[in-house]
Amino acid sequence: MRVFCPSKAKEPYRKVIEELSKRAKVEVVFSKRLPDDGVVLDEKGEPLTMELLKEIVDSGKDFVVGGPDGTDAKGRRISFGDYTLNHQIAIIVLLDLLFRVRFPKHPYNKH
Repeated sequence: MRVFCPSKAKEPYRKVIEELSKRAKVEVVFSKRLPDDGVVLDEKGEPLTMELLKEIVDSGKDFVVGGPDGTDAKGRRISFGDYTLNHQIAIIVLLDLLFRVRFPKHPYNKH
């Protein structure tokens, strides 16, 4: 499973993203080439629930987080809510949620 973003993360976000991606066992790819069949974070997308996230994880789809200018990537659209997050924060939130879905028995509050 991968998370794609067209814009690189800056400090201090980069270190947090690296750490969370290791924990969640999710590769984060900063590239202008985005998958056309990924799941795209979009403020106008379908509201994200943990059940929906588990369904997406089980499907093996990659995720796309737009950069500062958003993205025109194709794919299913999901949303964290009716607000806009900095793309670096959106990646961090997504990685945290992916960790929780992928490792539900982990004593999350203990690490």
